[in-house]
Amino acid sequence: MGHRRSMRIQPFGLAFIAFRFSRNSYFHVAFSVLYFQSLGFSLATALSLESFYYIAKAGCEVPCGVFADSVGRKLTLVLGSLAAASCYLGLGLCDQYWQMMLFEAGLGLSMSMASGTDSALVYDEYKALAKTAEYEHVESIGWGMRNIARGVASAFGSLFATWYTMGSTFILTSIAIFMSAPVAAIFLKEGGRRKTSLGAVVASAASLVRRNAEYRRVLLQFAIITIGVKAGFWAFQPFSDLHHLPLEWIGTCFTALLFISLVASFFVKRICRVFGLLHTQTALIVAAFAIMSLSFASEGKAGILIVSLGLALHAIAQGISDPIMRILINRYADSDSRATAMSVASMAGDGSFSLVAPLFGYLIDKQGGAAASIAIVAVTLCSLYPDLIKLHQAGMKKQTVHKRG
Repeated sequence: MGHRRSMRIQPFGLAFIAFRFSRNSYFHVAFSVLYFQSLGFSLATALSLESFYYIAKAGCEVPCGVFADSVGRKLTLVLGSLAAASCYLGLGLCDQYWQMMLFEAGLGLSMSMASGTDSALVYDEYKALAKTAEYEHVESIGWGMRNIARGVASAFGSLFATWYTMGSTFILTSIAIFMSAPVAAIFLKEGGRRKTSLGAVVASAASLVRRNAEYRRVLLQFAIITIGVKAGFWAFQPFSDLHHLPLEWIGTCFTALLFISLVASFFVKRICRVFGLLHTQTALIVAAFAIMSLSFASEGKAGILIVSLGLALHAIAQGISDPIMRILINRYADSDSRATAMSVASMAGDGSFSLVAPLFGYLIDKQGGAAASIAIVAVTLCSLYPDLIKLHQAGMKKQTVHKRG
């Protein structure tokens, strides 16, 4: 009975879960790159549109985090949902590159208003109740709801696209995300944190970056790991196309991968028990892309089976990635600048991928999926460098102490 009572989720925690579900109901996500290609864009050009999204998101992360911390996190979430709904509606109705570029940039702004803000809001409410352990439970469920929403929406979206058009699924996405605004406005709670001035938020965030070496190390490693996490997400579409997977199967397969991510998100600590939070992600991404590179040496069902195994491993890495980042950042950040601290981490990851995305698309276009996969393996392994330096410094320090002894 005591265990059941301790697992009871607060009403604002349930609202957080519902917000995550509605905010992440992307009916187009399984084939958005294919949709851009259907309009006559090359893969590199299609991924360059995603670069505008990530560049805008990276550039707006810190200002939006500061805005959320100083003006209000709930207000920021509502505005972000309304902006995202408007941009997805625009993408569903236009077909010119420059128009899509603007809407993708607008989506980047809207996502920077949401990334980390909802977690920061809910964490401080649980902290005020001295129930931070329940927050980690709710965060995992919220991340799971994100994957469920994307899975259900993408499966239905693939069918809807075959009935109507791929562009019409962007309009469905706009409607679903619009519904998240009233959920945030009415049911999310923001009262367990004192209001802070703009200067105090900036000073708190700057102090965290300057004085906390572990936070800086996490930022660097997370930025590198995020390249592999996001590359695998976007690789699903072109890799499926290279292996001639039918469009009507794409949504179902994407849903299956999101289900794997969903299950993984509930077992973050167990999955990372051996190698640790960050190193487990590195190992999974390296293994996933190494296996996917081998899939292009085989054709037909054998190639599809091998690439599916690689994508399944990547799905696990993707499922644990965001909860790990939020859990780690919440350990280091102050209440005054919690959303800003998460925004800095998201900016580092999105900024890194925005630089690599066109190159990744170019490698697939010109050199094939195997070369692109090997390139991601090489980049991801660089995330080990900060720890190798740390081990080297510790070894040198131990030698110095030994000599003095």
